[in-house]
Amino acid sequence: MLLETLDSLIRAGIDALQTACGLSVTQAHVSLVGNGSLTFPALGELQIRNGTLQKVHLGCDTALMTRLASGADCPDGRSGLEVMANRVLSSLLEEMEGRRPRGVVENLSPAPIALHTRGQRTFGIRLETAGGRMFMLAEIPSKVEMEETNNGDAVSRLIGRYLPPDWMQRRELHSGMAIDNFLVLVRKIEADVFLGVSRGGEGLSLHSSLLLDHGTRCGQRALRLCVDLADSESGPIVRGDTVRASVGLQDRAFGFDLTFLEDDRHALSGGGSLPCAWFAVPDAVAVTQRRRSFRLPLASPLAIEIESDSGIPAASPWGDRTPVRGPVLHGLLSDLSFEGGRVVIPAGADGPMLEQGQMARCRIEIPGDLEPLVISAVVRRVTLSLADRNEWQREIGLEFSVDGSDDAAASARIRDLLMDLQRSRLAHRVHVLSDMTG
Repeated sequence: MLLETLDSLIRAGIDALQTACGLSVTQAHVSLVGNGSLTFPALGELQIRNGTLQKVHLGCDTALMTRLASGADCPDGRSGLEVMANRVLSSLLEEMEGRRPRGVVENLSPAPIALHTRGQRTFGIRLETAGGRMFMLAEIPSKVEMEETNNGDAVSRLIGRYLPPDWMQRRELHSGMAIDNFLVLVRKIEADVFLGVSRGGEGLSLHSSLLLDHGTRCGQRALRLCVDLADSESGPIVRGDTVRASVGLQDRAFGFDLTFLEDDRHALSGGGSLPCAWFAVPDAVAVTQRRRSFRLPLASPLAIEIESDSGIPAASPWGDRTPVRGPVLHGLLSDLSFEGGRVVIPAGADGPMLEQGQMARCRIEIPGDLEPLVISAVVRRVTLSLADRNEWQREIGLEFSVDGSDDAAASARIRDLLMDLQRSRLAHRVHVLSDMTG
């Protein structure tokens, strides 16, 4: 689904440039966009329903903008900018999978805007022509995200088909067949594969990747992953280097070592391509719990405010480390553990708090308490997920940080709250069981 969607985006841009401007695309460039902030030369947004995308940011450079703005208006009164955006949308919808996808053009106002990207399945497309350049930026959901949103059981069926019946009780997948089946499952559901590249004793440089296919490279059975390691903070990666890979599935994490073989490119429409890398098939896959402490979903989510710690610079991968106090993000704490929680905020929310590694102060409203619970935290994860097929939401994974007596007291309150919730649920189950057997 992901590769097909990228091809559809490129073809839609090529068709729109040809029909609206009479321009031929000389080259298409596709890049993986990391987590962080960037300035985007916006033209407008495509808002889509019932398709494999929800939003596409359109942009163009000054040359193309001037060409569109100076062109004669269409007979129906629309400007060249509007015609271009609608051409891209209509061409995209013609090819898009889904249940009768439809869309509209929003925010048609040529101006640079600041965007925050999560760095997972986020792609930038640049189409070159003799009269200027068009840009597109989109986050493409995985098959597993789409299935979970549709409440489908396709992923459960695939898990039952490709993983051993007792996989959740195992500590390791070590047979060749079990590992091969696991890797086929990862490819079919387009699961995120996170690669940790060593930075020479200073931790790991984390990269999000996708498993595209299997094959043979350098005389070995190998995996081809869509990932750009050229900008790794650890410097260039060479053949024989080992990276640590992990895949999350339900409440288990699969960890394995991958040996780098060589770089590659995956061809796309319009002469574009994706950066890839080949790795040797692993010999073993460890199966562990994804979290160190149990997590409780909250039947009634708690209101939470998240504010950037003004004393610590935003850890931006774009190189901007200027201390910034961003706006307060308002969200709902949907589940909680002793060590952190998951916060849901609107998809349109923006700010430096949407960067991994950012320090934060959190204010959690607890019913019945006069004062909110205030605790420090680190943003460990920022993802975009589908609340339903047509509505997106952002999820922030927080890890609580106990830096002083105030945080220690807040941590104790969280522990008491979780234990009360656990006792309440256990008492409810006992009561229901008593009613059924009595």
